[in-house]
Amino acid sequence: MLTKFTKYIGIGLLSATLIGCAEEKVQLTVGSKPFTESMVLAEMIAQLAENEGIDVQRSLSFGFTATMMEATKQGIIDLYPEYNGTSLTFLGQAPTSDSTRSTETANKLFESQGLQLADSFGFSNDYVMVMTEERAQELGVSKISDLASLSDPVRFAIEKDFLERPADGLQQMNRHYGITGSTALTFDTGTEGKDQQISALLDQSADVAELFATDGQIAEYGLVILEDDKKFFPIYESMPLVRTEALTNIPGLSGILEKLGGAITAVDMQAMNKAVDLDAQTPASVATSFLVSKGLLPEGADTGGAEQLLVAADPSVGQSSTTAKALRAIRAGFSGSDIKISNTPSPLQALSDGSARVAMVGAEAFYSLGDSGPVANKNAEAFAVLGYKSAHLIGLRNGAGSISEMSKIATGPEGSSSSVVLDMILHSLGSSESVEIIRSDSSMADLVAGLVNGDYDGVFIMAQQGGREITGALLNASVGLVGIDEWAEGGHTAKFSFIRPATIAARTYSSQYQPISSVNTQSVLAGPVEQIQSAGEVGPGTTGTGDSGVVPVSAGAVTAIRDAIGISDVVDPALPIHASLVPVVNVVDKSLPFSINVSVVNILMIIFSIWIIYLCFLPSPRSFTMPDDE
Repeated sequence: MLTKFTKYIGIGLLSATLIGCAEEKVQLTVGSKPFTESMVLAEMIAQLAENEGIDVQRSLSFGFTATMMEATKQGIIDLYPEYNGTSLTFLGQAPTSDSTRSTETANKLFESQGLQLADSFGFSNDYVMVMTEERAQELGVSKISDLASLSDPVRFAIEKDFLERPADGLQQMNRHYGITGSTALTFDTGTEGKDQQISALLDQSADVAELFATDGQIAEYGLVILEDDKKFFPIYESMPLVRTEALTNIPGLSGILEKLGGAITAVDMQAMNKAVDLDAQTPASVATSFLVSKGLLPEGADTGGAEQLLVAADPSVGQSSTTAKALRAIRAGFSGSDIKISNTPSPLQALSDGSARVAMVGAEAFYSLGDSGPVANKNAEAFAVLGYKSAHLIGLRNGAGSISEMSKIATGPEGSSSSVVLDMILHSLGSSESVEIIRSDSSMADLVAGLVNGDYDGVFIMAQQGGREITGALLNASVGLVGIDEWAEGGHTAKFSFIRPATIAARTYSSQYQPISSVNTQSVLAGPVEQIQSAGEVGPGTTGTGDSGVVPVSAGAVTAIRDAIGISDVVDPALPIHASLVPVVNVVDKSLPFSINVSVVNILMIIFSIWIIYLCFLPSPRSFTMPDDE
């Protein structure tokens, strides 16, 4: 009887155990290195696994190569995106230009560590040397070997890591190609560093930059990749590095990795990197969009909960390293949101009506032009400085010598900073009626062509000093910068305090040999002013969105955005600022607190003190002498 009962108990426990095991989900831990491409690829693997019903733990931005490999060996993570050339380097082998051989060699060495490289994603992310198209044409360079024959030393803009790499870095490349006397500007690894490298190319402080083949900046800025004609750089083909045990124990994992095998081209990856680095989309949503486009995920697949946040900007704001940095900073303040920029003639109005959460504008946007001067717009407040734009007045070298001598001036489209500032300058100079303004969204090259053809006397553009478009325009020998001396001389800043006198230093542009008087305005990020509804709208004194959908930027978001930008200047005092930036003044109340008990005691002590003083000043008592007895 007992034996039969024990048998039933044993069967019951075994059944419960089996049921528990059946219900227990196998977890896949997906990691990535802390840069865009690695995070996007890791998200693809994670999302495909989740679509197959696998429980996924994400460890994105976990660490750099040494940390990632060790974590995979220890089973802390199951797989992450790696490169065969990098694998060989960290296995003590020299990378080669033969991708198949590199992968086979790496896998033989990984076998004893319980790791293996899976099928390639389909692209290589190799080092490339890039130049702007204009500089490459000017120097007659199309391949790396051409750099060795230049008369002047080559100026490189590179990551610090590229300078220090022992096998495939700058010094080794220079020796391989016979490049001598070069100089190098070095920048931190990562997106911010790449922005600085690109800026160095665009402002001509560097001739050549070191990037990766899939960097989104290459296509965005029209950079030219120099041919590696002597095959110096090894192959860095992208593929998952995965624990062999995970492939065995996690059903469906091999099939998931096979789906991604050969599915991504270098052009695809370049576009996805651009979407994250320059357009401020989240890696999760970019990965989802790609997988849906390839039919690997169903239409309408979850993008990781990312909400779209609209940033309004004036019509002249285009893609630049400054814009990209601003969008990434905004994403830091609104974590998990996909950022979209929208050009509109009235960015601050987009804040007021709730269609945008943040605006990217110049200081002039906070004012409208009235009959007697500027009128403040009180519907927005600035909270972060992006930089400064200077007025560039371009004229014919044998034409008008000042803005006062021009009768027709071309500028940017209606609502752009160029158009608004020009209106304000001409109004203050009293030239509004005598000067015809041609507002256009044409390219800088087309505007200069119209100037040379005599369609107008000048071109007025607000732009960062040393910018690429102005630099290219001034290469035309027929045109040059014209000073706006009238502004500083006439004291016009007293009325238009946000338009400040500035100087474009000599040699800012190759054909500019003297300093040029100009003006500048501050570029800022702004949010809507907090609105207080009247009683009965939403509730007495209630702050809310109401029908307009206006939501002020929180103090926490402002702090995160400013930290991401790296604040180097204060908001122009002529602009309204976010409440969180207003200095807090602590007023110390030095008055004594009132207490009836303390007051009575003090009064008694005062009376007692007066009585003591009174006693001290009383006359001494008379002495009485008793007569002697006789």
